[in-house]
Amino acid sequence: MRNLPGVFGVSLLLTLLTWLLLRGIDSNAPAYAAILRVFDDYALAEASLHRDVLQARTGLLRDYDSLVIAARDMEEAVSRLRAHAQIERLDTGPVDLLGAAVIRQEELMERFKTSNALLQNSLSYIGLLSTSPAFRVHDEHLAAAAAELGAAILYLARDTSADALKALQQRINGFAAQAPADGPDAEVARAMLAHTRLLYGLLPEIDATLKAFIAVPGGHYLQAVRIVFSSHRSAVEASEQRFRLLLYLVSLLLVVVLVFVGVRLRARALALRRRAAFEHVIAENSTRLINCSPAETGTRLKQVLCEFSRVVNADRAYVVLDEKPVRIHAWSRDGVTFPPGWPRQALSVAEQLGAGESVTIADASALPVGAARDALTEAGVRAWACLPLVRPGRVRGIMGFDRFRPIRNNISPVPITQLAGDAVANALEREFLEREQGKLTTRLERARRMQVIGSLASGIAHNFNNIIGAILGYSEMAEPQLIRGTKPAQHIDEIRRAAERGRDLVDNILTFGRRADGRARPLEVRTLFEEAASLLRASLPPDIELVFEEVAADVAVSGEPAQLQQLILNLCSNAAQAMDDNGCIRVAAKSEHVAALVTMNDGELSPGHYVCISVTDDGGGIDERVARRMFEPFFTTRVAGTGLGLATVREIVRDHDGAINVQSELGCGSRFEIWLPAVAADTIAADSGSALQLGSGETVLIVESERDRLLRDEEKLAALGYEPVGFELAADALAACRFEPHRFDIILVSQGLQPEAALNLALALHEASPLQPVLLATAVDAGIDVLAHSGISEVLRWPLDHTELASALARCLRTPARLQP
Repeated sequence: MRNLPGVFGVSLLLTLLTWLLLRGIDSNAPAYAAILRVFDDYALAEASLHRDVLQARTGLLRDYDSLVIAARDMEEAVSRLRAHAQIERLDTGPVDLLGAAVIRQEELMERFKTSNALLQNSLSYIGLLSTSPAFRVHDEHLAAAAAELGAAILYLARDTSADALKALQQRINGFAAQAPADGPDAEVARAMLAHTRLLYGLLPEIDATLKAFIAVPGGHYLQAVRIVFSSHRSAVEASEQRFRLLLYLVSLLLVVVLVFVGVRLRARALALRRRAAFEHVIAENSTRLINCSPAETGTRLKQVLCEFSRVVNADRAYVVLDEKPVRIHAWSRDGVTFPPGWPRQALSVAEQLGAGESVTIADASALPVGAARDALTEAGVRAWACLPLVRPGRVRGIMGFDRFRPIRNNISPVPITQLAGDAVANALEREFLEREQGKLTTRLERARRMQVIGSLASGIAHNFNNIIGAILGYSEMAEPQLIRGTKPAQHIDEIRRAAERGRDLVDNILTFGRRADGRARPLEVRTLFEEAASLLRASLPPDIELVFEEVAADVAVSGEPAQLQQLILNLCSNAAQAMDDNGCIRVAAKSEHVAALVTMNDGELSPGHYVCISVTDDGGGIDERVARRMFEPFFTTRVAGTGLGLATVREIVRDHDGAINVQSELGCGSRFEIWLPAVAADTIAADSGSALQLGSGETVLIVESERDRLLRDEEKLAALGYEPVGFELAADALAACRFEPHRFDIILVSQGLQPEAALNLALALHEASPLQPVLLATAVDAGIDVLAHSGISEVLRWPLDHTELASALARCLRTPARLQP
């Protein structure tokens, strides 16, 4: 099917040449030769007819068969001319006129034959009588008159003019006057006189017929017919000549095309030879790149650039990777160097000229005036080729070839050079992936260490939460019994605040240990700054100037509010400590678009939209030794420090799929940039969160193994407008749920049970009453799959908080949906 257009084109060309050849052949020549013979036959027949008629008039021809034959030949000639005219679709009018002339001649010929027979008979008789000896013997006067009459008749036969007729009439009258009335010569005289009088009228008539016969324009009509056929022949010959000329031109064009195809085939053969050689070099060097280790990639890549340059006859070659910082692998001929800034500027030149496509410049001086031409000229480049090296999310750069002299052709065919670029890009991608594998291995080891630390933190948090839960519970029960503003009420309030700070400390430990999953939601960065500013101004030393720059309303991120607040608080606290509690802290945020993969001090950013939160201080800066370890857990340069501030910041940023970038200079301060994925501001739900959402008497089944905590939790539920039904034993709660599954609206399993026992109980309660949502209050993290399998709809922090408990109960009553893995 691929060759079908070619076969069709060749067939069409052969058909055209055959048609032109046939149209150029003189196929009309035999027919025209036959027509010319017909013209000759007609002319000969007409001439013979005229000759025979004249001979018959003079008495030399007695047999009229030749006249009939000549007339028949003329008729046949006219018929043949008419047939040829009809075949050639010519005008038959002149032929018809010629045929009419032939018919007219035949009519006059028949009249002539009749009159001429009488004429010859009469002349013969008169000649016989005029020469009879009887006239001389018997009457000399009559013989003389007869002789004179014969002479007059002969003269009239030669000239039928009026004078001759008059002279003949006189002779007739004289002969009639002398003719005897009787006697032996009377009968002869009367016969002679009768024939003479017949000739007197017949000779002028015959001559008139001959004149009419001769005057028939047969020759004129024949010439008209000849002109018609000649014009047709001329038109045919002109058409044939045009087709022969067209055939010549097409043949000449075909020769030119064949020569062009031959040249192209030769050029293609040479190109294929060069391509094969280049492909061999590419395959050989691709094998070298594949077999080399990541540590040898740079050296091997330089050798590969040397081989490629030898094939394309380049003076310099390089690979520039658009990374931070920019990586360059370069090669040049002996004695050739790279000017300052080159080939780093090749990235921008390639972007201007190609915008991600292959670029080949045969002569840089022919480029339009602009930055690209200036950069190439300053680098001494006259001919330039550039190939994009792109592997989405991993490798982005160019491979370029410089030449100090302009070239006539491209350095190499684009598809082949693209193969070379792909080979280099694949090698760089493999190096990148192996480096990433090393990073992932390091992260895995760190994650294992953090898992151990997290397990330890979870155990400590569980013990502390038991103590803090008791303190918060009793303080919350005692507050309503005291008069607000009195000393005991203030003491209880301080106790509750201290317990809440202790609970927040436990949350920080869990956050650092990655043991707690917050509920992420869209947040306005401006709101985060307002809340953080109020907390920091109350906690930072008075000599610290805290400046929060204005943030646009559409700058928003998705995250857990408490963790993001903790992030800002930790960074500002570290900044204040770095300035020895005296200086200025500037906090700002802005939206940024990242077009390519960016590597930062901690983490990488894929292309997309981000929010950059920066905290800048004018402290003493961070030296290189501290900068390498500042995000490690428990690493601190202060005696009273815990080493968890920046480590917690890093874990929070990683949980939010962000990255950290640090800019610091000794004596000039530091700048911490937190890059978080941006979200649309219109996705932020309007939630004031100022008022508790109270219940309407719904029944809540609560399970808590310790009686005191059970009583406190029941009081909290009652204060929120719910009817609590508490159980210390899991079996009692399960029996009550199975006995009356529709009695309870919500089921709450508290932390008092062991984690595994709490999950098993939640599963049993959900199976007994599948329509009721099950809530779990715990200080220990559990996977989403385990929670969903147990039928748990919400997870609360333990000890229970009024606000969180009220919100969770309201959500479950509104949308009783289960967690989905």
